Parts: sequence; C-alpha cells; structure tokens
Amino acid sequence: MGRLGFSAAIAAIVVSGGCVYGQVPPKPGQVMSRQQLEQLQKESDQRLQTMHLNLGHPVPQNQVHQPHIYPIKGLWVCKDVKEFEPIYAKPDKNSPIVARTTEYEAVGGKYVHGFAYILINDKISGYVQLKYVSPFYDKLSPSTTCQVVGVTANGSPDLDIR
Repeated sequence: MGRLGFSAAIAAIVVSGGCVYGQVPPKPGQVMSRQQLEQLQKESDQRLQTMHLNLGHPVPQNQVHQPHIYPIKGLWVCKDVKEFEPIYAKPDKNSPIVARTTEYEAVGGKYVHGFAYILINDKISGYVQLKYVSPFYDKLSPSTTCQVVGVTANGSPDLDIR
C-alpha cells in the first residue's frame, strides 16, 4: 500500500472512530485534503517513533504447549527436496501422483530405480526422483541441523530443525 493509501486508511479509521488526541474529526462524508492526509501521516509516524512495543513477560519454554510426538518405524533422515515435485505411489514416473514435495522431507534409506522413499504421513508414503533430493542444508544458516523425530497427532512427520 502506498504512503497516500496508508494515510487514506488511517483517515478512514479516524473519521469512523472519533477523535485522536483531542482533534475534532471531519464530518461524516467529508473528504480530507491531501495536506490533511499528509499531516495525519506525519503525526502517525511521530507517534510510532515514540512508542515502545511491550509484549508482556516472556512465557517460560517449559510452559509452552508441546505437541505429542509419536514414534516412527524405520530410519528416516531430513533431506532437501526441490519443492512441488511429484511424489509417486510407486518408484515409476507412470504411477499415480499421491502428493507434492515440500522444501524438506523425511526420506527413508530405500532408493529404488532412481527414486527416494518419502514419508508423507504415517499412513501414506511415496517416491520422488533422486535428482530432486540432496543432503539437508539451510542456506541462511549453514549450521542448522534437521532430524526426523517422529510423527505428530495428525500423522505428518515432525522435523526438528535447529
């Protein structure tokens, strides 16, 4: 949204919501001039600069709800996978597509005819072409690691990325 568009949105809020810092709002239906909108934007910018964001006390991590993770059978590792590539029901490009890949996937140790075994959820697995699979690597934070720790209550793989 452009600067003037933002000002117009603020003006609409001021008109509909009443006074701001004792100012008398324009009458309903009255159009504000460009100069009035710019002044309103300037005042808004000044208030934002003087405001301090207070989100309250941080919640201790031991009090944050942790979803239940269920064990998973077999050996699974995190891998980088090219996004939105087809995951096939069988290791064959002519078999039905059961899902599409995401950035990181839980990959099993089973490679068959140029395909990697992918865990979609606890009930469905499939195969993606090996050319789209590479070792886990986070470009923004190279020291980041990934581990498949199990499946969540909805059956999706739980990847611990830190």
